[in-house]
Amino acid sequence: MKCSVHTPNAPETFGPHCQAVHVGSTVHISGQIGCHPTTKEIVNVKCVKEQTEQALKNVKAIIEAAGGSMKDIVHCMVCVTNMEDCQHVNEVFAKHFPHNPSDKSHPAPAHTCFAVKELPKHAMVQVSATGCIGLPN
Repeated sequence: MKCSVHTPNAPETFGPHCQAVHVGSTVHISGQIGCHPTTKEIVNVKCVKEQTEQALKNVKAIIEAAGGSMKDIVHCMVCVTNMEDCQHVNEVFAKHFPHNPSDKSHPAPAHTCFAVKELPKHAMVQVSATGCIGLPN
């Protein structure tokens, strides 16, 4: 069964889609930009690190609303408007998804990053994520 996920702790979407769709154990989270859920404004229009931090806070709020946690995220798709920002984005990701190559039972999520011409509200970064909730570790 497919159902939508919604939380007031993440911004409303910019278009005819939902914050996430929950199908079975899988949660597909729509692209999140560094938009604050209350003000609906980009947190810092000139700082990709702050925008990434807020985008991941939004992802966290949505996966938690679906009954999961950041440990359940298995893949993130990241869009940036400047490929030179990937290093800064990865620094923020490392705080949220610690990676220990010797611990095969708790891997960091798979990660795809590519450049786009423009993002909503002139954001510098957008993060989509997929989580699998309730699977054994």
